[in-house]
Amino acid sequence: MEQVSPTRINLLVLRTRNELAKDGIRLLRSKREALVREFLILMGDAAKSRDTLENRIEAAFASLIFAKGFLGEDILKSAAPMHRRDINIDVKIKNIMGVIVPEIEEISLKRSVDARGISPIFESHRAIEVADRFEDILNSIVSVASREVKLKRLGNEIKTTTRKINALEEILIPSLMKKIKYIKRVLEEREREDKFRLKRFKSLKSSGKHSAVYLRNSAVAV
Repeated sequence: MEQVSPTRINLLVLRTRNELAKDGIRLLRSKREALVREFLILMGDAAKSRDTLENRIEAAFASLIFAKGFLGEDILKSAAPMHRRDINIDVKIKNIMGVIVPEIEEISLKRSVDARGISPIFESHRAIEVADRFEDILNSIVSVASREVKLKRLGNEIKTTTRKINALEEILIPSLMKKIKYIKRVLEEREREDKFRLKRFKSLKSSGKHSAVYLRNSAVAV
């Protein structure tokens, strides 16, 4: 244990630190509870988004296999460049109980046939269906990414908050309590010693008065 001067001032300081540590634990627990609630809600949404993504992937590849069977791989490859494009995603910052998380704006990335710059007359409906299916996947990927990034940030913050609570409960507060008990014990011992010395001093003082009276009486008698 770190040496601490056993004074009443230090005792007051340590008690104050102990109360502050307890208040800190209460605040951290409240924060952790709020983060866990948000985490569980988000986890349910993320699970649904991932299920949707997996279903859309299955549907897209099934559509691709059918299109290859009807059109042939060469025709599909020749149509692919017309469906390529750049995707711009708007990422915002959200504060959840002091945790900064990125939030990807979820917009529909699925385009109409006109927006792709192709003609439905000359383009096979199966090739268009494949493009539609894979653009559905893009929407799901953005949705899953947005939720899973938040989950990771919240999960890390929950772990960090739990470590802080454990450090306060298992290290700081026990250390403060040991110091408080040590100072109280020393102060109580000093108080007992002071009382004992005061009692002895009064006893000696009283004995000294009796001796002086006895000497005076003896002198008168002579």
